[in-house]
Amino acid sequence: MVKIQKLPSGQLVITVPKLLAEYEGLKKGMELEFKKHDEGFILKILKKQKKGEGN
Repeated sequence: MVKIQKLPSGQLVITVPKLLAEYEGLKKGMELEFKKHDEGFILKILKKQKKGEGN
């Protein structure tokens, strides 16, 4: 399940399940693009990180 959290600053943060993130190769700091879809949103991975980047 994807969750939305609100930070004290008011910013909203989306939490992606670990298994899904591992499957897609998502890492901290990667860029995703939201695209509007009839039934919600589609996330597109914009930039794949090179080995050694991020945490």
